[in-house]
Amino acid sequence: MKNRTDQIEERPLEDTLIKMKKIKELSEENFVLLRPIEGTQEGYYLNYCRVYDYAELFSILKSTLNVCILALEEQQDLTLHIKNKESDVKRVLEFAKNLIPLEEGIYLDEMRKLMLSQEEEGVN
Repeated sequence: MKNRTDQIEERPLEDTLIKMKKIKELSEENFVLLRPIEGTQEGYYLNYCRVYDYAELFSILKSTLNVCILALEEQQDLTLHIKNKESDVKRVLEFAKNLIPLEEGIYLDEMRKLMLSQEEEGVN
């Protein structure tokens, strides 16, 4: 039969294991956009970037270059052949919006809640 002291000591360990399991679940669910590069290079790569076909990809790349050209004030003569400036800017902004790792943001919010609740429990 366990005495009261043994039960008190086991509770923090049990709580820690439960929180570690929750951290692992959150990590698996939300670390989806950036994946580590294996091998000699260090860093991460984008796990996906949704495009419907090569034509759309090339159109996005062309729009990105057009927006860069438009950003160069001295290159006004190069902007004369850019016919759809507004749609190019919109396409680039939509593409950039898709690169924001929202899932990782959700993870950070959940981790913050989890870690702050752990600190508050330790204080009480």
